[in-house]
Amino acid sequence: SLLDSMERKIILPIYGIGGIGKTTFAKLIYNNFESYSRAWVYVSSKFDLNEIGNSIISQLSKKESLIYDRKQIHSCLMKLLSDKKVLIVLDDLWEENPFQLEDLKDMLNLGESINRIVLVTTCNKPIAKKLCTNHKPYKIESLSDDMCWDIIKQRSGFEFRYDKGHLEGIGKEISKKCGGIAFAARSLGFMLQSKTTDQWMEVKDSDIWNNSISNVLASLK
Repeated sequence: SLLDSMERKIILPIYGIGGIGKTTFAKLIYNNFESYSRAWVYVSSKFDLNEIGNSIISQLSKKESLIYDRKQIHSCLMKLLSDKKVLIVLDDLWEENPFQLEDLKDMLNLGESINRIVLVTTCNKPIAKKLCTNHKPYKIESLSDDMCWDIIKQRSGFEFRYDKGHLEGIGKEISKKCGGIAFAARSLGFMLQSKTTDQWMEVKDSDIWNNSISNVLASLK
């Protein structure tokens, strides 16, 4: 496990298709590292190293940081985190440029005195491979149909419905359309909560499943 690792610097990319649960998984890890100094940065498609660095500094120092020089950002991070245990999450990274990714790793290279773990979530396997150093990227696998059905049942209040005997078979067929994606199952579960048996059937038989490019998009439609 990460806690048991003897290495003082770990970059662990977490990858998988959109909606599979990468951010949720990262949050579970984040919440279990309460003894660490922690920072969570939502990166998305706009990749700006200065913004990432300043966000980390602001969260860890509890003061707003507006530094525009990369070397000063690196120096500030080193002083701020000296002899500390640090967990940094970079959520939803899309930048593919290898030079930009190397600059990111250089910015987070804070010396041997700092025990740090950097988690990076991305949909892109090549990005994950470029970022990893001492640990292989961790792939979030798709859920089974039964697991998707369990999520739908939980989110839809299935167990408290008087008509659940009629809904179970329909619900299991709907769960197969989630494509193993947790976000799709959660979205459908919330939506089905207020629907009648006939409406559950309409969802199961909808043409949306055939016309959408992804299960997540179909479930949101």
